Formats: sequence, C-alpha cells, structure tokens
Amino acid sequence: MSKIIIRTPNHLGDSLMAQPATAAFAAGRVSDDIYLLIPDWAEPIYRTIPDVLLIMVEGKYLHGLKAITYQSELIKKEKYDVGLLLTPSFSSALIFYLGNVKKRLGYKGDGRSFLLNKLLDPKDVAGRHRSDRYLYLFEKYTGEKAEIGLPSLTIMGPALATAEEMLTESGVDLKKGYVAIAPRAVAASRRWGRKNYGDLAAMIIDKLDMDVVLVGAKNEYAAGQEIAGDKKRVFNICGKTNIETAGAALSMAKLFVGNDSGLAHLAAAVDIPLVVLSGADDPKETSPLSDKKSVIIKDHLDCISCVKNACPKKNDAFMRCMKEISVEEVFETAKTRL
Repeated sequence: MSKIIIRTPNHLGDSLMAQPATAAFAAGRVSDDIYLLIPDWAEPIYRTIPDVLLIMVEGKYLHGLKAITYQSELIKKEKYDVGLLLTPSFSSALIFYLGNVKKRLGYKGDGRSFLLNKLLDPKDVAGRHRSDRYLYLFEKYTGEKAEIGLPSLTIMGPALATAEEMLTESGVDLKKGYVAIAPRAVAASRRWGRKNYGDLAAMIIDKLDMDVVLVGAKNEYAAGQEIAGDKKRVFNICGKTNIETAGAALSMAKLFVGNDSGLAHLAAAVDIPLVVLSGADDPKETSPLSDKKSVIIKDHLDCISCVKNACPKKNDAFMRCMKEISVEEVFETAKTRL
C-alpha cells in the first residue's frame, strides 16, 4: 500500500481534461490511499471520483511564495510515499520536494528536473491531446495501459435550483430555451469580437426565437454588457456564478458558442452541443472532449494554431484566424448543432 498525492492543474479546462485519467488511475489503485491536491473551486470536478480524498487549497495559497510555504508544510505532515505532478511548473515540483514526498514523478521542463525522482519527456507525447498527456503520466507510474472516458460534471440539485432561479429572475424564458455564449476569451489572440457576438445574438433571437445567456467571469461582465446592448432577450450573468452554478446554467442551455476555453470544456462536461471558434489555440491538444462538437477553424492559414496569446501579425494579416469566421457561418453551424 502506498500513500499517493496527485497535484491537479490550476485552470478549469485543464482540470476537466485531467479528470478522466485521474478517475481511471484511482479505479485501478484501490489498495492505495490517494489524495488529490486541488484548487478549492475545482471540488465539483473531482468529488465524484470514488475512494480519493480531496485536499482543497484556497486561491490565495495557489501561487507565489505563499503557496510554496503553505502547501509544502501542509503535505509534509502526511508523509506521502509518491507524488504525481499533472502541473508543469517549477513551484509545484518544489512544493513536493520541500514536503518530503519520497518519489516525485512529472514532466521535465521549467528548470525543475533536479526536484523530481522520475522524469518524463514532453516530446514523448508531443501533438497528443492534453488528456492523453495526463493519462501517459499515470501509465508510466503504473506500467499499465488504461482506457478513459469523457470529462463529466455532475450537477447537484441545489446548484441546479440556484441557476434556474437566477435565470428566471433575470427574465430568461426556460420553456423556449436559450443559447449560452462566452463573450470574451482571456487571450487577446482568441477574441472573435464583441460586435460579432452581438450580431450573432441578434440573429439567434430573430431567426430561432431563442434567448441568449452570456456566461463568464466577473471581469467579462463589461464585455457582456456591450454585447447585450439594448437587446431585450440577451441576459448577462458573467461573474454571477461559481463553477457548479455555471455548469448548471450550461446544462440547461440548448447550445454553447465560444472559443476553446474553460467554459467550452465545462459545456462539454455537462453534455450539451457546442460550437467552438478556433484560432490561436491548437484543437489537436486542447479542444473540448465531446461527441457533440463543431469546430470552426481556418486551417488554410499558415499561422493557424500558433498558440500565442497575442497575434504577432500586422496590417491585413492581423487576427485573420478570427476575422475570417463570419457571423453567418457561426449561425449556420449553430443551427446544425441545434
């Protein structure tokens, strides 16, 4: 029997992509004690994995020197035999090292090789989906192949009731149904534009007689308001949800439209159809895992899937990957998915 601690990713999309491999690993290690070190907001993602214990870390202890001190002291008390790092950072490896985790396994990079007992080469999984990268790490530890399913988020009754009440009070017609839109990507290189989303929302309302609900973080509320404008059937709930209530709101939607983002992965995890606008992201590695997905991508461009946060092109070539995606194309794809 071993006492194993797994450091899960810090971001929503990565957490959902890591969930299936983590669940498969736990299912095959029933004789071990398995602990997941997770951001506290990720509890709904991992709580349905049987026979694991969750160690939840507050946001203020996730990054920087404070995180290193707090987390290393936290895990040092438990005397773990094995530490598996799904995170690529130097700090996460340092935390396991300072926490006296005996065997530490992870991918090399970020100058952290000397902190790990067993190193995996990222080149061995180059070009593979990130969910496969997580699975490969577990397989290298166990020496056994495993099969994984799709990410899933189980929405509890209270969260569903909260989301339904919020939407109803906002004026959303749940009987007619609504399309959920994520109005603003974090990376500037992935932004389709507020005007495009506004025009798409107007087309959905006019031609499909459906409401539009804008979902996102608090800092995306202003973008949502600009998109909503004076449209009476566009409802902005950016910043009004947590992970579970956002998942609940998405689970009631007929469709999700947005870029390759954490919310797109969340929409896939609650099993609704989605239309993903792909440009700077690389769909081979990070696209949401779903059998109800349409990806719009201009792969004739030589710069497509550049994985840059800011477009390096100038003049007419600037942001072509997004500019060439028309409102009409997204609407017709959405209609097909609906």
